[in-house]
Parts: sequence; structure tokens; C-alpha cells
Amino acid sequence: MQILKYEKIDASFKPWNEEYFNVANSLIEFIQNERFKVIHIGSTSAKVSGKGIIDLSLLYEMDELKDAIKYIKSLGFQDQTGKKLFPRERPRKDGMVIFNDKKYNIHIHLILNGSIEHRKQIKFREYMLENPWARKKYEESKLDILEKGITEQDEYGKEKSVFVKSVIDELENTE
Repeated sequence: MQILKYEKIDASFKPWNEEYFNVANSLIEFIQNERFKVIHIGSTSAKVSGKGIIDLSLLYEMDELKDAIKYIKSLGFQDQTGKKLFPRERPRKDGMVIFNDKKYNIHIHLILNGSIEHRKQIKFREYMLENPWARKKYEESKLDILEKGITEQDEYGKEKSVFVKSVIDELENTE
């Protein structure tokens, strides 16, 4: 598998399909090693339609962030593009792959293994997979954003984060 230069795209609404799991699993096999675990997160992991970007988290142990960044960049991932970048202590790297003759953009988030954020990602994914009505509601919120004419990735992400945060807050309040 080869990591290619990331191609920034406008937000759109692509129906979810099983191929997202195939791409993610191939990437996990390519990236994961004895030191760094990789998990599939985001909409494509939860069977939610959207931009079709494959989000992964590379989980690193305490004091290994610099090594994780060096490793992921050695595979061909590039620094995040956009106006609003993730903080240095929680970076995102970007890339693209061609899988079965189709391009897929990849966001790989570098997350401390076992951190609050790591646990939130897992809870959100599991909740969405277990609740088809929640997936539908999330898709409707994405369509509403697009209907407002918001297609720039950073702005679109900011708008859809309202739904994600509301679900995570609800999950935390029910614990």
C-alpha cells in the first residue's frame, strides 16, 4: 500500500458502503505494528454516510508522540492541511490511497492510548453502530449543513461537531 499526497475536497454526501471497512482494514494492517495500534474511527467506522474520508487513530503510549509522528510520516502521511489545525499535542496527519481503482482520503489522528479522547472515540463509534436511528439523525444533520451551502472541510467539520459533541455529552452523562 502506498500513501499518496492528500487531495483536499469539498464536503459532500456519499452513501456509506462496505468498501470503507475494507480500505480501513487494509490501512490498519499496513500501519499497525508492535509499538502502535491503529483503530478505525469516524463516520465510515460507524456506517454513517458523509464525505467518505477514512478516519483512523494511531494509539501511542506516554512519551512516544514524537516517535509516532516520525513513524507515520515515514509511511508517507503529510502534515494536516486547512485553516484550523489540530493542536501539536494531538496532531492529525493526512494522506490518500488508491484502493480498487478508487481514491480515498485518509485522516490519521495521533491519540494517547487509553486517554479520555481515545475512550470517547470508541464510545461514539459503538453507540452509532448500535443505534440506526442515531446514524440517520447524524446523516440528516450533515445534509442540513450541506443544504446551508457549507462545503469547506474545516467549516463543515465545525458544524457537524455539534452533533458529535451532543452524543458524547449524553453518553458521559449516562455513565
